[in-house]
Formats: sequence, C-alpha cells, structure tokens
Amino acid sequence: MTLSPFSIPAISWQRRLNAVLAAPGKPTSMMSLTNLMHMLPMIIRIMAQSRKSVDAGFDPINTANPQAPGPEMGVPLGGIGGGSITRGWRGGFRRWQLRPGFIQYGQVFADQFSVFVQRNGEAGSTQVLSAERPLQDHGAANGPLSGWDWTMDPACATYQALFPRAWTTYEAPLPNIRLTCRQLSPVIGHNYRESSLPVAEFRWKIENTGSSAATVGLMFTFQNGDGAVNDLAGGHTNRAFQLEGGQVVGVELSHIHRQVQTYPVGKVPLRKNSFEDPLHFAIAARATENVAVTYRTRFTASEDGLSVWNDFMQDGRLDNLADDRPSAPGASIGAAVAATVQVPAGESREVSFGLSWAMPLFRSGFGTPYLRRYTLFYGKDPAAAQTLARDALLKADDWEQQIVAWQKTVIEDDRLPEWYRMALFNELYYVVDGGTIWGYPAAQNPAEPEIGRFAYLESHEYRFYNTYDVHFYASFAMIMNWPKIELALQRDMAEATMVEYPDKVRDLFQGKLIPRKLSGAVPHDVGLPGEDPWNLVNGYNLHDVNEWKDLNPKFVLQVYRDAVATGDEQFLADLFPVMEAALKRVARFDRDGDGLIENDGFPDQTYDVWSVKGPSAYTGGLWLAALSAAIASAEWLGRPDKAAAYRHMFDKGRAAYEQKLWNGKYYNYDSSAQKVHDSIMADQLAGQWYSAACGLPPLIDSVRACTALKTIFDYNVMRFAGGLAGAVNGMRPDGKVDPSNLQSQEVWSGTTYAVAAAMLQEGLRDEAFRTAYGVYKITYEDKGYWFQTPEAWIKNGDYRSNTYMRPLSIWAMQWALERVNPGAPGLYSIERKVS
Repeated sequence: MTLSPFSIPAISWQRRLNAVLAAPGKPTSMMSLTNLMHMLPMIIRIMAQSRKSVDAGFDPINTANPQAPGPEMGVPLGGIGGGSITRGWRGGFRRWQLRPGFIQYGQVFADQFSVFVQRNGEAGSTQVLSAERPLQDHGAANGPLSGWDWTMDPACATYQALFPRAWTTYEAPLPNIRLTCRQLSPVIGHNYRESSLPVAEFRWKIENTGSSAATVGLMFTFQNGDGAVNDLAGGHTNRAFQLEGGQVVGVELSHIHRQVQTYPVGKVPLRKNSFEDPLHFAIAARATENVAVTYRTRFTASEDGLSVWNDFMQDGRLDNLADDRPSAPGASIGAAVAATVQVPAGESREVSFGLSWAMPLFRSGFGTPYLRRYTLFYGKDPAAAQTLARDALLKADDWEQQIVAWQKTVIEDDRLPEWYRMALFNELYYVVDGGTIWGYPAAQNPAEPEIGRFAYLESHEYRFYNTYDVHFYASFAMIMNWPKIELALQRDMAEATMVEYPDKVRDLFQGKLIPRKLSGAVPHDVGLPGEDPWNLVNGYNLHDVNEWKDLNPKFVLQVYRDAVATGDEQFLADLFPVMEAALKRVARFDRDGDGLIENDGFPDQTYDVWSVKGPSAYTGGLWLAALSAAIASAEWLGRPDKAAAYRHMFDKGRAAYEQKLWNGKYYNYDSSAQKVHDSIMADQLAGQWYSAACGLPPLIDSVRACTALKTIFDYNVMRFAGGLAGAVNGMRPDGKVDPSNLQSQEVWSGTTYAVAAAMLQEGLRDEAFRTAYGVYKITYEDKGYWFQTPEAWIKNGDYRSNTYMRPLSIWAMQWALERVNPGAPGLYSIERKVS
C-alpha cells in the first residue's frame, strides 16, 4: 500500500512555531581558575596560530567567540556530500554548507513559501508562511522585503521532524484554509545513488475548510546565493525553464562561486590565486491539469520586494516575466515560482515544489579539484540543477516509499521508547549536514559503482575531516546504513596510516616542534578543508597525535567490526598488514613488558585535555580489544602464527589490566599516583563495549562489567543533574564531579550513547535507556540542540562545540539491540560470513 506523504509518524519530533525555551543553551564559559591557568599557555598558542592562519586565508577555530546559532535548526535539505541547506523549524532557510567544510550561518529571508487565498471574486489575502520577520532584524520600515506580509501568527503552525523528512502543519494561516507541507530529501539507507543528490521536494496539501470554493496560490521564492557577501558581488543571473512538455516549470539561478586559495602558513604570495566555479540553483513546480504554474525570474531581494509581491497578491499567480540581466554589484536578486489551484469547499488539493543545487566541482583550500558523486549520474554541467529539480518532483513518491521501508522496522517497534526511535533517525542529520564531501578527484573518471572518497567534519567548530578517534563512536551509523561508504573511509585511513611527512608543526599543548605524520601512526584526521584533505593529513596539532594511544587500537577494531558486519574477507585481508603495523607501533608503549600499554602523563587520547599516566581503563581496554580483534582476524585469514603471538600479548595484558585497575567496584581512571587516579570514568569500558560489538569474547568478567556499569549509572548518571543530563565523564568516589580538568566535568553526548550501548550488551536495559534519555532531554526538550547536537555540556546544559559528529553513536545502541541474544544478555549472534 502506498502511504500518503502526509502520514506523519507518531514518533516524529514536534514543536509549535510559537514555542519559546525558558533557558536555551549557550556556549559554556565554565572553567575554574586552576583549569584556566593550566590551559592558558595552550590558549595563547592557539590564538597566535589563529592569527597566522587568517593571514594565510584560513577560517580557524574561534575559541574566544564560539558559534551560538540558537535553537532554530530543522531537518537539513539535500543528500549526502552534495552540499546542504538547513531549513529551520520556524520556516527559515538558515544554515548553508555549499563549499565543503565551511558553514554559513544566517537566514536568507527571500527564501520563503507564501500563500494567497481568494473566494467569491473578492480581493485575495496573502501571507508569508514564516514565524520570523526580517523587519525585526533590519529595524527599518523600508528594509529588504518590507513590502511582504510577515504577520502570520506562529501559534497556528506545528513542525514535526523525522529525518530525512519534515512536516509543517498550518491551521488557518488565512481563514478557512489548512496547509500541510512535507519536505523530503532522498537520503535512504543502503542507497548510494539517490542519497547523493542535492535536492529536496516540498509537497503541499491544501484543505479548504470553508463553505465556498477558494483559489489558492502558493509561491516559492529563492535568492540567488546563500546570504553571504558574494550574493551582492554581481554577475549572477536567472532564467526560466520548462521540462517534460511543460509538466515541470521553474527558474534556474546561476551563481558564480568565488573562492580565494589558501596557502601554508609562511608561504603566502603577495597576490593570492582565486577560483570562480559555477553553482546553480533551481526552483520548480509541477504543473497538472488542475495546477497552473507561473514564474518570475528576477526580483531584487535586497529591496522591498514589492514587485514580486504585488504580482502574486493580484490573483495568486505570477506574470511569467523573464529577465536574465546579471545582478548589479551591491544588489541581491531572487526568483519566484507559483502554483495555483481551485479547491472546492470541504475538499483538498496537492501541489509540489522542487529545490536543487548543482555545484559539480569543489576544491580544497589549496585548490585541488574534486567532482561530487552526483555527477556520476547527472554529469558535470551545472545546468543539471534543472534535471535534478525535475526528478525531485517526478520521483519523490518512489523515494518516500524507500525511506518508509528503510525506517519501518524501527519506527514500528513499540518495545523501544518513542523518544529513542525519533532521536535515532534525527541524529542522522549530521551525515548530510556535517560539512560532508563525497566525490572523487576531477582527474579521474570512475565507474558508477565506485564509492569514491567520503569525509565529514568532527564538528562545525572543530573542522577536521574524518576525525578518527570520534568516528570510532559515530561509525556505527555508517556501517549500519551505508556500509560501502564506511569501507571506503577505512581504506582511505589505512592508506593515510602508512604515509610519513618530513615537516614539523607546533604542538599547541606543550609548545614543542613535532612531526606532522609518522608511518604506522593512524592519523587523527584526513586533513583540514582549508588545506588539502587526503593529501595532507593531521590538521590537528593540539598534541602530537603520533603518540596517541587510542587511534591505532581504534583502527584495528573498526576494520575488524566492518569486516564482520559485511562478511568482506578481502577487505580484511587487504587491511590486515596495516592493522599489524598499527599494533606494532602502539606496542612500543608497553614499556614494562606486562602486555598492557601505558599513557605518558599528558592527554594522549580522545579526551584531549584530561591527562592520564600509566595503564588506564580507557586506552588499556581499547588495546586489549584490538589484540582480541587481531587474534580473530589472523584466525579468519588462516594465520595461526600471528594469532598465537597476539594471544600471548592479550593474555598477559588482560591479567595486568585486572591487577592494576580493578578496585572492586569499577576500573580506576589510571594506575598513577595522581590524586584523581581513581575517578569513575563513564567511558572506562570502551574496550569491553567494542569487543562485544564485534562479536569477540568479553575482555572482562561479566559480573565485573555489570558492577562497573551500575557504578557508572549510580554516580555519573543519577548523581549528576538529577539523572536527566546523560553521563558526566568523571566522578569522584565521594559522589562529586571530578574537578581536575574541563572534560571530566562535561557530559559528552556521544560517549553517553556509547555507555548506554555497553549497558544494553550487558543486559542492563533499564539503565541504558535512562542514561541515554538524559541526552535526548537536553537535546530535544530543554536546551534547543535539535539538529545541532553538541559534543559536550556542563551541569546547567550549556555546551561546547555544537553540531558534532560523535552523537551519531546512538546507532551503537541500535547495533547492540539488533545483535543481543535476548536469552543470554551479553552474548551476540554475529556470525562471520566468509565469501
């Protein structure tokens, strides 16, 4: 049975457009004097590096003025890796990511839907369907678009979201009319074609609740650009088009994307090179026997907008005016498409609009050109925006059925909390909106089935591509929904592991010169968007990541898990030599020969301001889990000699782990003499969690695992913020938060989901969902972090680093749920499928 696009899932996230948060989250300013003094030298070095980076053309991390976009985001538009546009829940188009890795915040008020209603030959009424009004921002009666009617009462509308779809229902925005808009982008699990398309469809249902027939027009207006200063640079043009014999009518907006090349610090020429590459948008509507589609190719969006508004308010149509003059410097231009239909009393009609953008070529900061994946199917001509918009209109029904089929099993599983099912899919927004790139070098000509190269940012603030210590958590979303992308990413990481760079960089934590990349060290990231991703890895230089203790074990674990999940023996065989090199390098840190690696007294893992010395619960557990994965990999590949060697190390290390870290209730943070060595770390069982996720034998006794997790639940969850904020990273045995550093005092949203997954694996279902509920509550109810989930927050909910990769780890919970044998909690039904 074909479902209506207006069948809104009951579990969708919901918010009235007039809702106001009592205390929305803001960037945290919490730092004790002790922590500040400890980090002050690093902060000074970061600021100095930032100044040099700006001179070289970079847009560095701004630690003094972090992003604070407010609780305004909604489901993003577009597929994976083609650029994204976020339409907020109150109706505004307000976040743009068209140049990979660079995010433009700010609402473009010309990008709107508006409605016209006329009855019985009387004068019609018009209104912009937005809860936000530009006059409030511009403060002038004659400001941009001041001629439009912005008086809609936001109390009339409700927004609902279940990625990649969203619905807005308007109850009588004008008398006796009910409107429902469903937006859809074709992001579909296990789909590698449609999921790459930079398109969205808006399907409108118009219900006439009055006693007389009505003429109803809907108008979609769009500015040529993304609201940045380049919109005013001049030279942009718009033109009308018709496809499919007039079934699809629209306007193509041709934009000149301008990018100044960046350069290595200290090597900036007197005259910087710049690039001008095409970026085309298209807006269109579907004409039918009952729906008339009209257009206006040009209006000046930086003025009062009366030309297009007066045209629309006459009869709910536009005059098909074509004006392809280039925009003048200092002025932004927009285009409009209207769909008009007669709606009898008591009946309903539907109209559809499509939005697309085509930026076939993108460049790294240094200028290396790549082609986006969608060009494999639509070609390299930016005019493909027209055919993309056409397909959004003609194929949306099929895409929606695929989305429904993909999500159906989870959505209908009423054994799972509704909030969890909602958050599971809505957190996938980051796969689209994470500065994501998916394509291939422009010099290549790959065959269609090839996946190419994929990368997404650690966060909108920490702009490192494929940050690997974080992807370790987030990767469950990829292996469960787009496993081919996950395997391609791992192959890229394997290649990057074996490269070595001769250049030195400044370690911002200690201030010393360090090698950027050593062979055998798994990189922290595959590069910065402002440099040259894949060709120049390790953009991160807060520490010497060649000495980190978690990156190499995380590589081994992820490769093995991905091989198990896909049954791809060849993938495992190809990467096994890199796994061996990674283990050999990190084994150097077992300095006393007990089989357990030691940390070096400074932050040398994903908790990068939380110092750790000697054997530790976190990295020690990951090391043991990686050895276990290496044993299983060697056995799978028929290498008993290798398996025996790794087993010898594993057996020694496991004994040392228990002896040095178990204290009867949990595993100590580390085995050093530092005062907080016995803090209760929420993430202490990361190795046990990942071993179970891989179907490997448990690292530790199940009784001890449950005891440790119950301790974490009692202390880190329930004794922090009333048990309604997730799991704080560090607690002291006296029930107080570990004050030793910034990160021990934070809840990490993604870590909390991982801890909940570990609880599910050990049969602690109630504790798992209560733990994860705190993240949901802060994100979707209390603090306004929907579709921009932060890395971290403190007790009052204020955040650090919004729009972050790690919360995708909610899919680790689903991984555990789908693989747990209910009759034997903690045992898994994963079976290797040897091809």
